[in-house]
Amino acid sequence: MSRRLVREGARRLQAAGLAHGRYEAEWLLGRLTGTSPLELYLRGEGEEPPAPIAERFLSQIDARAAGTPFQYLLGEAEFCGQPFAVRPGVFIPRPETEAVVEAALRALRERQRRAGASLRLLDLGTGSGCIAVTLARALPACVVVGVELSWEALCVARQNVLRHGLASRVQLVQGRWTQPLRGAFDGVVANPPYIPSAQVDHLPLDVRQEPRASLDGGGDGMRDLSELMRQAPRLLAPGGVLALECGEEQTAPLAAAAGWARDVSPLRDLAQRPRGILAIKAGKEPVLG
Repeated sequence: MSRRLVREGARRLQAAGLAHGRYEAEWLLGRLTGTSPLELYLRGEGEEPPAPIAERFLSQIDARAAGTPFQYLLGEAEFCGQPFAVRPGVFIPRPETEAVVEAALRALRERQRRAGASLRLLDLGTGSGCIAVTLARALPACVVVGVELSWEALCVARQNVLRHGLASRVQLVQGRWTQPLRGAFDGVVANPPYIPSAQVDHLPLDVRQEPRASLDGGGDGMRDLSELMRQAPRLLAPGGVLALECGEEQTAPLAAAAGWARDVSPLRDLAQRPRGILAIKAGKEPVLG
């Protein structure tokens, strides 16, 4: 029965034009039955899951075929090799953001090595909390403040902070971008909305199920990116690191706006397309010894 259900789920998803229908059907049924996708195939044809599970599975398959994001149905998404809870109303972590975080970590490790002190970091628009948690996991001698306007997203971020055992080093604050903040940070990382408003309604159906506020960057997509660039000199300590995800066409204007930085470099995705910038604030920074 499990294998028959997977085949039926895969058929419906593929009929809806979803290329990874079998993979998604395996994971959805595995999650409902508490087994791995492999174990589904090890069961005999006569081993049937309870009827309520079969009904729930087919309901999820139909929801997925109608455009509900796979991660919402699964209840989690992977980011930098770790699981994070997600649900409707919360932006789903993306692989492109991993490259931005990894670049930020390289620069932050160098700053920590030179300073020999713990770092104070900021994740703006924390969403699920995946960036804040990843920074705290990778840099044990740091504290991270995650700022998020959506209370629904903050609740999920809190769940993920607790899940990863980081409540003592990740603080979550409700507010719009830099509004609730005081003091200087060693690093600021953000994946703000950067899609031009006119393009949002033409995104794939499942992407359009995510919060519009996490996607829509205003007329040219630069509304929030420009604001964060203006606020960066106030937020960053001398030598502090800013890592921003953005669209391919936005790296050049962002770099041009970073007159306060001593070094600015584009960040590239796996296809070597520019998808962000890394900027280091000018000024004398503390040095160990």
